[in-house]
Amino acid sequence: MSKDTNSKYLYGASVQGIQEFIFATNRLKEIVGASELIKQISQDFKKYGADEILVNAAGNIKAIFNSKEACEKVVLEFSKEIQQKAYGITISQTVVAFEANHTQNDINTLEKNLKIQRNKPSTPLDISLNIMKLNPSTANPLINKESDSATAQKLKAYASIENSEEFKDLKDISNSKNKLAVIHIDGNALGEVIRNLKTPLSEFSTNLENATREAFSKAKQDKHVREIILGGDDVTLICNANDALSFTKEFLESFEEETQVQVGLRLTACAGIAYTNDKYPFHYAVSLAEVLCGVAKNHSKRKASSLMFHNIQSSNFQTWDKFVQDELTIKNDKETIRADFGAYSLSESKPLITDLRNIVESLRVKESPSSKLRTWLGELYKSSEYAQNFLDRVDSMADINPKYSKKILNKNFKSLHEELSLNNLIVEKKTPIHDILKILSVTEAK
Repeated sequence: MSKDTNSKYLYGASVQGIQEFIFATNRLKEIVGASELIKQISQDFKKYGADEILVNAAGNIKAIFNSKEACEKVVLEFSKEIQQKAYGITISQTVVAFEANHTQNDINTLEKNLKIQRNKPSTPLDISLNIMKLNPSTANPLINKESDSATAQKLKAYASIENSEEFKDLKDISNSKNKLAVIHIDGNALGEVIRNLKTPLSEFSTNLENATREAFSKAKQDKHVREIILGGDDVTLICNANDALSFTKEFLESFEEETQVQVGLRLTACAGIAYTNDKYPFHYAVSLAEVLCGVAKNHSKRKASSLMFHNIQSSNFQTWDKFVQDELTIKNDKETIRADFGAYSLSESKPLITDLRNIVESLRVKESPSSKLRTWLGELYKSSEYAQNFLDRVDSMADINPKYSKKILNKNFKSLHEELSLNNLIVEKKTPIHDILKILSVTEAK
């Protein structure tokens, strides 16, 4: 730090290991308790008396201290306090001195220094020795017969939450198929927005936080949803599989509307939905949801609200490219076809989330050819010609089925993509059938 008494100090902190800390086990009480401990970090920081808080959400803190002594105090004490309250997370800190008013260059320097600090290894406070007995769920040293230090902290935090008994276990959130969804949502191009701000960063951050919370509140109504991380433009939650698509669509709609009202800019966001069962290791599902969110951002070029989803069926998550190679690429005697048809857009361009939901529901009813389409997908792996011949028969049978409307089905296919129909399910070397059947397999009719 500069010794100049006229200097001010831009302080930055980044909490690391949040996802690993929260999703160390699949026990909902521990997950919720860990989430509560992370939320408390922003409250704990406020007591250090920063002269201006620019950002304070989701483990990302930026603040201004006019006093060198106050800034030194937070650097010396804040990290220690948080790490002792939540074993398993670490905090990277840095300070940039500036004169009069901070600039974007100061913030860029702060971010660069934080990246350097994040790359430095840290020693966990609950380090174990070979002679210690470990918690089989977390591999951390036990402090009693049932829990390690971090688990005890999480359960204590859970017990302190008002209405914490809303959901006691993951089975209270999952549907009758034992399916639930991990959803990760993140705003688009926020860095560019911040660089071009006409208002103070602190005001923008507060308004963005309020818009995100209001969007979540509107989308959550009448749905089985438990927020885990909800701060700034960053959202991670657990949701009943039946509600995942509708919740995400409604959140993205409300986020655009609320940011227009509260921030003065109509911001967009992308989402990743990882469908899984309540026994699957959640840290894998969270990682996949984050990757899917990134894929959606790439598809939309970070300009439009959209989502990607995947139903986890393999034993673990390696990379999205591995899923594409192993599960979402169909190679037969003539062609190679991608089975992931998204990303699905909120409103900007096809395919739309609404059209996907409509066609799913039209194939959920009795007498629909959904089982035939599953057979067709299997035939497609063997031969393009055999698959098309089979599809022609399905199409002909639909003409004479008095209990099901082929006309409505084809209308829904055309809404998803103008070239789709019951006898033409491949466009641009992609098919939506795998995505449609995926939703049908993990959800139930309301």
